[in-house]
Amino acid sequence: MPPPKKVAIIGAGPSGLVTAKTLLHSFPEGTFAPVIFDKQRHIGGLWPIDDHAPTDNAFIHPQMRTNLSRFTVSFSDLAWESVIDGPAVPTFPRACQVGRYLVKYTELYLSRADLRLGQEVVQAARQTDDGPVRWDVQWGETRGTSNNLQSESFDYLVVASGYFATPCTPDIPGLDDFPHRTIHSSALHTAEDIDQFLASRVPRSGNIVVIGASMSGVETASALALHLSSRRHSPKPNTTSSHDYEVHHICSRPFWTVPYFVPAPSTFLPLDLSFYDLDRRPPGPVEYGFGPLSGAQAAKTNDYFRSLLGRDYEGIGSVGVQSTNNPAERVAPSWVAVEDDYAEYIRRGAIKTTVGRASRIYRDGRPRIDITRNDGTVVALDNVAAIVLATGFTPDASLAFLPTEVLSRLEYAPADPALPLVLDGMGTSHADLPELGFVGFYRGPYWGVMEMQARSLARTWVRAGAECGIVMSEETQERKRRERLTVRELRRADPRFASAQFPMGDYVGLMEAFARDLGIERAPLAGGCGSRGPVVPARYTAGGGVERGTGPGLSQAGLTMAALRTALAPTAGHGSSAVAAAVFRALHGAWRFSRVNVDGGVHTGQMTFYPRYPSTGCEKEYVCEGVEDGRKTRCAYQLRGSRIILSPLGLELPFSEVSAEEGRGNLVCSSRAGDYEYLFHFNGVVVSSWECTLSSTCGRTRAVYAR
Repeated sequence: MPPPKKVAIIGAGPSGLVTAKTLLHSFPEGTFAPVIFDKQRHIGGLWPIDDHAPTDNAFIHPQMRTNLSRFTVSFSDLAWESVIDGPAVPTFPRACQVGRYLVKYTELYLSRADLRLGQEVVQAARQTDDGPVRWDVQWGETRGTSNNLQSESFDYLVVASGYFATPCTPDIPGLDDFPHRTIHSSALHTAEDIDQFLASRVPRSGNIVVIGASMSGVETASALALHLSSRRHSPKPNTTSSHDYEVHHICSRPFWTVPYFVPAPSTFLPLDLSFYDLDRRPPGPVEYGFGPLSGAQAAKTNDYFRSLLGRDYEGIGSVGVQSTNNPAERVAPSWVAVEDDYAEYIRRGAIKTTVGRASRIYRDGRPRIDITRNDGTVVALDNVAAIVLATGFTPDASLAFLPTEVLSRLEYAPADPALPLVLDGMGTSHADLPELGFVGFYRGPYWGVMEMQARSLARTWVRAGAECGIVMSEETQERKRRERLTVRELRRADPRFASAQFPMGDYVGLMEAFARDLGIERAPLAGGCGSRGPVVPARYTAGGGVERGTGPGLSQAGLTMAALRTALAPTAGHGSSAVAAAVFRALHGAWRFSRVNVDGGVHTGQMTFYPRYPSTGCEKEYVCEGVEDGRKTRCAYQLRGSRIILSPLGLELPFSEVSAEEGRGNLVCSSRAGDYEYLFHFNGVVVSSWECTLSSTCGRTRAVYAR
């Protein structure tokens, strides 16, 4: 029996762990011997495994929620029900819960893996002399010294060190003159972090400017707006920390901001279950879309979001998005950010936006930023108090151990954050370096794709002969060559009009293409569902070209599939946290109301829902400040699971009943609590109006609310 094939895996985050699991469990025992290296002393990569505040070098706060649901943030062979006790598995887990998921995954599947934690790989040399290619890996506890370095030879090397290695600082003239008022968004985790930054570095008034157009830009601007709103509207308002600041967001790209839950025919769904629905694709085999975008593709994406989110939302939920009926007009691709409250902050002026690039920063006098718009005009933003760089990360540090000649063969371009390497195999390999693999090494990696990439590499390597190594057919080599040509074409394309936010962002296409290559049959939804349904990892358990393997993976996938069917078609009469969350989010902002009392008297007024940091035990919270007939009111609304709590009345509103508005297709959500009945009328994701009826022995009082 030949000895196991030794594989060095650099990184103990999700991509490294799923690679080791695949090597150990998808083939007969003894086929592979994986070794996982990580400079951290715990597994998880960016994901924290504890509830407490992050360390200084952590980029993710333990309490931050994922922006994709638990059905997407998971592997095929571990259900969230096996990680979190009880029925209350969160739809969008917190970061520390994701860390615990990875700990459970490690305990369940990696008992035979060699975990070398607290060990940093400093060099991996590719040896091509005297037989098959080998990788000589050097590692130690201290980077940059030759003391206590160890080395070992491996048959294969996997780069699973993560794409988000180092915070990126953009090259903006004048930024270096503004160091004490500048911070990267990854350093602002908590309310205390923000307070400390504002108190120690910046003036007591002015614009807090967020620079960055992608996910983190929207999240950071919203976090700052929430912080200021909380300080102004907390039970004991802190006026000194908030009154004179405004949040301004400079974004270089047009984008849509999408809430966590979006409408479906009879309920609300986590956004990813809608985005990645196979029924959005044409009938037949799903093809992987990769390469420069056309104007028609960009326009089609915008049309999808208008249809999904509703016309009422477009004016506040899209920033700089073009609208055109001319197919010849070039349309800039819109990026996407996931955030519940950004759009409503825009509506009430708590966040102001400018589409363009920060082109110069001036420190003298009243500090200002010049912003160059996409049409070439320049506008100035004055009175800059602080700058928050939500400019993402670079993968440079994650590749530092690779030798220069290997990086040269991979056409490494450190100045290109979107496509730093030219790879084939859907981001897993390079035909000239078949003993080197990449898992999860692209901007915006998905867990399901990581799993597929690991399976693809494992299948290739298990077929390699002891003498001849990896042999590719001419057809395979030609396919890989064409794929690399497409990567180079995308690198050269005009980034304003041809580059997607995530170059490998076709998650559905990637999953289906990998499944075809590997001979994995997608599991049907079953349960009488006639649709093809959403792509989730649990639907792609190993088979075909990858052996079934061992362990409890299939039963775990069954647990996830049962939960998925419930989410897609909730049982009547059971509370829906998705509906409650959608209603609660849509209350944000100002409303006019008219109330008709039992005696026929009409009373009018206004009420405004201001977000603030939630109290213990609730997920979100508003303070509602109103004026009715000249009298001021103030109360709190809280979101707790599938219920909205109204503190002034002691009401708990459960949400389960959803119907489609006759003739229009918009959803109507209803709730009853005692003598109160509430109806919320939606247009897409926006509540266009809502009403409250109180029935008593004396008659009915009805109030109607509108923007």
